[in-house]
Amino acid sequence: MDSVVQNICRDVKMLGASGRSDALELILRRHMVDMLVEERGARRLLKELGEAHEWTSSLVILRCLQQRSLETDVSLANESITICSRMSAWKHAVQIFSEMADSCVERDTITYIAALSACEKGEQWVPALQILSEMADSRVE
Repeated sequence: MDSVVQNICRDVKMLGASGRSDALELILRRHMVDMLVEERGARRLLKELGEAHEWTSSLVILRCLQQRSLETDVSLANESITICSRMSAWKHAVQIFSEMADSCVERDTITYIAALSACEKGEQWVPALQILSEMADSRVE
């Protein structure tokens, strides 16, 4: 399992620098079955992609998890939102945030903070206010 994740990370880092997102997605999809055999591999890959500033690839992984009906839990979604926030991809962060409710994944404090951070970096105050309102309504601690 470790060698699969290492190979994917190596390929992602190499192609990420060239901006070839189409090739990146093919690599991820090709290795997805092997990687998803173990949930830990998906988490590790998301972490590696975050460190490589590859937020689009992390979204591909999240989508593949959802398509394969594997449980997308709060920590996996939070990691993706955080990666989007770091890369100032506020639209994608808000999309994941919204999809969590649709998928019945319970949001926690980290979820709200990460989504708010993404909105702040993108200077998107209307979505930020909506998230704050939802946070107050849900009474997260």
